[in-house]
Amino acid sequence: MYSSPALNANFASINPTAPSNDPLSQTFNMVGIIDVAELTRNPPFELSDADKEVLNTAEEDFIPHTWEEIKAVIAGGDMSLLKRSPIDLRNYILWTREIRAKFGSATNFIVQNRLQWKPESNESSTFFPYRNSTPFADQSDYRILRNDWPYGMTPGMVHLVIWSKTPIGVDEDGDPTPESRQLITEFITRTFAAQMRQKKHSGDNIQWFKNRAKWQSVRALEHIHVVLRDVDEDFVTALTGQHPNDINCKAYTPSMDGW
Repeated sequence: MYSSPALNANFASINPTAPSNDPLSQTFNMVGIIDVAELTRNPPFELSDADKEVLNTAEEDFIPHTWEEIKAVIAGGDMSLLKRSPIDLRNYILWTREIRAKFGSATNFIVQNRLQWKPESNESSTFFPYRNSTPFADQSDYRILRNDWPYGMTPGMVHLVIWSKTPIGVDEDGDPTPESRQLITEFITRTFAAQMRQKKHSGDNIQWFKNRAKWQSVRALEHIHVVLRDVDEDFVTALTGQHPNDINCKAYTPSMDGW
């Protein structure tokens, strides 16, 4: 992938063609003066090799994932290959730093501002009381939201997250056990596939995965990623209570304090 000379000097290039009154351009210009090397040295979460490559890529040179690429990565099991766009990844790093300074962690922000769940604590841990020990069996034990920082994908795809109070069983590698995989598949079938068939969006339009702990930027909350293709946006809005622009990557502007 091409990297501009400006990036080789550890700084992101500024897009000269975008209009100055475009919010995306304004965000890009602000991020453009940030030292990418510093972001790589001191990230608030684990950066994959793909992330580091993206941080040194100009926005105009980024190639978003196609549906076939999304399927191939999920089938291969190495989710570290999934990439956000350069703007979104840089903003995600900065946003996470700011959120940690304000809320203590990204988890606290999500719990307080997105899920409105009330945690309980004992001497050893903090947890979320659930009504049913079987994941997705009780609607009050989970919530489906749009991903605030979705991966960079071609138009027509939607990235959702299923947040669960109930623990989801995994094996020693961090992958869902066969029993958990069956529960997740059944839940996704009745929640998404059945509805999409009613809208005549049948066929190969749903992919899901659970990140291993190393690649989870929000580790304290159980969650499953779902990517939908050619889905009716009204259905997604009704399911999540969020419109397409009601996510942080659409609204966030980096604070330049300290830069």
